[in-house]
Amino acid sequence: MINTALTGAAGLGQPLLHSKKTNKLARQRAALQLLSGAGSGRSRDSFTISSEARKFSRESIVALVDKSANVSREELSYYFANYKNPRAILDAINFSEGVSCGYNPAFKDYGVMRFHYNGSRQIVPLYAVPKMSAGALSEIHAVNNTLVLDDKSYYAWTAPSGRRYPWAVFNGYVGWASSEVMLAEDKDMNRGENSDRWKMRKAGNILSNLAQGRGLWEELYSRKEVLATCEKVGIKPGFFSIDAGAGKHTYILQESGDVINVSKEIKYLSSTNWINAGYKEGDTFSVYGNEYAIDSSGHIHVSEDDAFTAMKVKFPRRSI
Repeated sequence: MINTALTGAAGLGQPLLHSKKTNKLARQRAALQLLSGAGSGRSRDSFTISSEARKFSRESIVALVDKSANVSREELSYYFANYKNPRAILDAINFSEGVSCGYNPAFKDYGVMRFHYNGSRQIVPLYAVPKMSAGALSEIHAVNNTLVLDDKSYYAWTAPSGRRYPWAVFNGYVGWASSEVMLAEDKDMNRGENSDRWKMRKAGNILSNLAQGRGLWEELYSRKEVLATCEKVGIKPGFFSIDAGAGKHTYILQESGDVINVSKEIKYLSSTNWINAGYKEGDTFSVYGNEYAIDSSGHIHVSEDDAFTAMKVKFPRRSI
């Protein structure tokens, strides 16, 4: 038995009488405190990791997690490769699929976030996930009823409470950044229907559906919610378009809050053989204020880039 001092997760020297086995257990407990974020009141900057966490090597941490939470070295390969690049870790989490925190007891105890990257499951200790600040991020906003968001980018969203949150854009997904959702403290984030969390989820789902060309089902989103979300990002009733990494999609927002998918309608009109449908070459369609004649192949050629002035489609009279 020897008498020594152990520096714990809080950085305080503590005299300790122990055997080698006891010393090893104490170091493991300190490592677990760092992984779970316990024992330290220090807040983290946008893209930094606490100096206390750096006292433990990658190898010692993975050995501990390997044994205690059944995590393989391969699952921590991205974390190893980007150990000193927290921005890369942040982007991998927010711009990948299958992001989650381990809610089974083993993962939750050790503070691990997991995601799919290049076809394999990857895991990062929570202490290594940067906490973002929305202060320097651009607000999501449309210009002339056109909302263009850069793919794999971050934006700010101001909730009804006035608090700003970091949002991420990835392949048509628009919403609260996954890393921030996972790191949010329950005590600071009410889950009721009037909470920031609930309202951001609704708004993010509406924008994501529009950005991916999907429908807005009335049982999920009321007309009032659709109008409020569109108004929030500067979209007014009339024609509008959105491009957030999944292609451009054009719509008509009506005063009632109904949304017409112009892109879907144009695709249908342009792909249909109208001669086979009973019309003849030269018959003219009026599509949102423009006229398009059926050509010899039986098609009309409408583009989303055309300037539309009306909100209806008028079919020609079909000769029988």
